[in-house]
Amino acid sequence: MSPNWERLRERPAEKGPLFFDAVLTPHRSLSRKAFVYVICGFAAVDVAVTTVFLLQGAYPVAFFLLLDVGLLWLAFELNYRAARAHERVAVAADRVLVSRHSGRGREAHWMVSPMWARVSADERSVAIASAGRQVRVGAFLSPLERGDFAKALTEALGRAKDYRPSTSRIE
Repeated sequence: MSPNWERLRERPAEKGPLFFDAVLTPHRSLSRKAFVYVICGFAAVDVAVTTVFLLQGAYPVAFFLLLDVGLLWLAFELNYRAARAHERVAVAADRVLVSRHSGRGREAHWMVSPMWARVSADERSVAIASAGRQVRVGAFLSPLERGDFAKALTEALGRAKDYRPSTSRIE
C-alpha cells in the first residue's frame, strides 16, 4: 500500500485483526425525553401568555407567541439531526481507515498504510498525516479527549507496524 491517502467510495470489507476501532460522536447534553419536557414547559407558558393577549384582543401577538414554539422545536430537530454525525477510525495491520458520516447520511472514507501514518493533536482536532497530506478527526472532542484519543491511536499504529501474521499451519 502506498504512503498516500486514498479516497474510497465505499467502506472496504474488514480483514485481519483490528488494533483500534473507535467511533467518535459529538456530545449532546439534552436527551429526547428532556427535550419533550422543555418543549411542553415552554408551550405551557406560551399558551398562558397567549391566552392573556387573546382576552385583551391582541390576536397578532398570539400568532407570534405560538410561532416561537414551532421555531424552537425546529431548532432542536436540526440539532438532533446534526448529532447523528459520527467519525470512525479503524487501524488494522494493513490500513488505517477513516470514515466520516454526516447527519444527512453522506459518507466519506479515506485509507492509508499504517507504516506511513503519523498522529498529532492540536487545539482543533487530531490529524493523521501521511505523505504531506492529512485527515483531521475529532474536532468536536474536548482537549483532554483529543489528547487521550491521539495517544491511543498512536499506540495502535505502533502495534499495527509491529504485527507479524502467524505463518504456522497449526493454530
